[in-house]
Amino acid sequence: MKILIYTLLAVALLIPGISQSEQTDTPDSLKIEEPKNNALLAANLGILTVGVWAPSRILGTDWAYIGFNTIEQNMRTGFVWDHDEWSMNQWGHPIHGGQFFNAARTNGYDFWGSMPFTMCGSLAWEMFFEAEPPATNDLVTTVLGGAYMGETAYRLSSMILDNSSTGSERTFRELGAFFVNPVRGFNRLVTGKTAKYGQNPDDWMPSYLGGQLSAGTNHVADGTDLSNSMPAYLVGGKFLYGDPFEDLSNPEPFEYFSLRAALTVHGHFPLIHEVTGTGFLYGRKFDHGQDSRSLIGVSQDYDYFDSRVYQFGAQSIGAGIFSRFNTQSPMVVLTGAQLNWVVLGGSNVGFETSAGREYNYTTGSKLKLFGMLDHQKYGSFAVRYWLYWFHTLSGVDGDEFVHWAQATLNPRLYKKWGLGLQYTYYLRDSYFDDYDELHLKNIELRTFLSYRF
Repeated sequence: MKILIYTLLAVALLIPGISQSEQTDTPDSLKIEEPKNNALLAANLGILTVGVWAPSRILGTDWAYIGFNTIEQNMRTGFVWDHDEWSMNQWGHPIHGGQFFNAARTNGYDFWGSMPFTMCGSLAWEMFFEAEPPATNDLVTTVLGGAYMGETAYRLSSMILDNSSTGSERTFRELGAFFVNPVRGFNRLVTGKTAKYGQNPDDWMPSYLGGQLSAGTNHVADGTDLSNSMPAYLVGGKFLYGDPFEDLSNPEPFEYFSLRAALTVHGHFPLIHEVTGTGFLYGRKFDHGQDSRSLIGVSQDYDYFDSRVYQFGAQSIGAGIFSRFNTQSPMVVLTGAQLNWVVLGGSNVGFETSAGREYNYTTGSKLKLFGMLDHQKYGSFAVRYWLYWFHTLSGVDGDEFVHWAQATLNPRLYKKWGLGLQYTYYLRDSYFDDYDELHLKNIELRTFLSYRF
């Protein structure tokens, strides 16, 4: 699961070499269409299915004992809501779905063309390769989460690859791309592309790439009293791929996306603390004054939060408006507002439900607000506020409102280095049909050293 941070580090270290190779491309370098390879695609889907099932069967895992009887039973039972662990449902299935997605994406299909194969891979797994009823939640998270995970992995691996490189640099680039996108690495190996010299497609690199790596301490309070908190040590990072205010005149899905992650490296906390991202599916920009622009766009979001106190996340699709204002000083002001439909979400309830798990499956909506002051010399100050409405689909019947607010001050110390302070506030208001109202508050305080690229 540490792949996210390794990905951030790999791309950050390889950016200078990537940029240089991009500049040496000949003027007639155009978008190179990959020919569709349906035979290799079918082989990929088979390997991704059998390759996950077989080790579990060898180890004697109950759900891996399949046969014609389990297939017949699955067909008779139909789709249900399962009771697997939170991390498996909200993280493991999107990762697996990303591999199904890249089986098609790396064999000549575009974003939209890859999604049906992700659906087929998930359906085959649910119906034929588990000795338990197929799960509705698995299908949704595998397809939607897989699209986000798969497309971001495809674009990040494209940045690492360089068909014009040779020697040890070529070896390290191919290994790095394999780590970020295993299906693509495998396909390049079996088709001989790992050693083939040539031009890079011009859509392998975005017009802009920015981000930040960070490491520091995080104190999660049991309530609002930080004096009783326990420290954890986090590493994290964020990526901004592409410039939405420049690139989206004729956009393709994920021509611009953001990715943010925080992982626990020490402390009694879950390994994955936060993974969130937004990928633009469609957008149109417009000007309103000198060097100031706004963008109206439709996007897909992936959210995953897990701390000692709370768990919540969502697969959602929505629309919003985002603006960039260039002031007379070396200051840029960024704002955003977005409203999403939560296709499938989840939040912990603090006790085991009749469904045999401690969290609900939900639908609902998400409001997302963002503002940032970014000064070239002094650093940045940013605020984020998200409000979720969760309506239970499976679990404890009722509704919940989750407020998540965060303020981050990150002044610069020297050149690209900064020292940051981040305050997070969490509030959950639960109105369950058969239980008393529940109101929970929680705060976090994080200090970190950052490197901006």
